[in-house]
Amino acid sequence: MISLDKPRILIVEDDAILSALTKTMLIRMGYEVVGTVSTVREALGSVVEKIPDLVLMDINLGTTFDGIDAANYIYHCFNTPVVFLTGTAEPDVLDRAKTAEPFGYVTKPFTREGLCAAIEIAYSSFQMNKPEIDRIRKKFLETIAGDDAYFLIDEKGTIIFMNGYAGHMTGFSYEEAFLAGLGDVLVMKDRQSEIRFSKQTLIRDIGTAGILNQIYVVRAVSRNRKVKTAKLSVKPIKDRSEQVIGYIVRLEEVQGKML
Repeated sequence: MISLDKPRILIVEDDAILSALTKTMLIRMGYEVVGTVSTVREALGSVVEKIPDLVLMDINLGTTFDGIDAANYIYHCFNTPVVFLTGTAEPDVLDRAKTAEPFGYVTKPFTREGLCAAIEIAYSSFQMNKPEIDRIRKKFLETIAGDDAYFLIDEKGTIIFMNGYAGHMTGFSYEEAFLAGLGDVLVMKDRQSEIRFSKQTLIRDIGTAGILNQIYVVRAVSRNRKVKTAKLSVKPIKDRSEQVIGYIVRLEEVQGKML
């Protein structure tokens, strides 16, 4: 059954003319467009900031990290469904796109009716498969936008997203940190356990912390050498096959000295 509530939509498209036309189509069909962005970095930030119900994502964005990569984390980490906009029918591209588990495809050029049908079917399918996900998703995204530092990294430790407070804690902006190694942005020293969180062992230690599901007290050193004491916790991100594709690293700043 198609949902009676129209989803709020984020458009991710680097063709300015097509982006504007798509936005106009959606508004005329009664949808709310929460934003239009042209890069995967802006897309990830906008999902957290604006909490759309659905993302229209161009596949061919970027080179080392494209629309397919971004969609993978937008769905598996942020629990937000993605419909791909694509101008290609190449089997290898479409096969890779399946790993992100999109809820639909719209082939360029598209009609208003075709776009509407793809969106409604995708959003209805998402709601039926995840009956409680909307409330959980919004609460999670609101939490990430809050006053603790959050980093989303891939399984190799590359920063995919970090929030504003993470920037405050490290001294790096999200734009500077995007696709950098976590160890190049976040310097930590553990104060209590055998896990040291040194740059050389950081990703291994993050993985261990995720498995053990424990909280660690660390000292986070910013680029201007300011030291903050924080509680660190790690949550693994898994795809449908239970394969770990990344981690959410949370640092909750502790006021005063904590032994």
